Amino acid sequence: MNTIQEFVHLLPVPFNFVLLMLVIVFGTGIITSLFNQIRKFACYRQELDFKREMIDRGMSVEEVERLLQAKSPGQDCEID
Repeated sequence: MNTIQEFVHLLPVPFNFVLLMLVIVFGTGIITSLFNQIRKFACYRQELDFKREMIDRGMSVEEVERLLQAKSPGQDCEID
């Protein structure tokens, strides 16, 4: 950590700011992508649990597929 800090302090003043802004922008992008993937995984798990629950209730595969198709295509999952 000290070597990174020393490197930043050795840079001229405007480049310090540019480097800081780049780190903030790329860090924000990485964190946003990470949370987006977590949300997608949670939606996938919720849909999988729903399918298992319907099959456990005795519904046929065709009935479960019909229920899933009834959901609007643009609808996002609702995580409780």
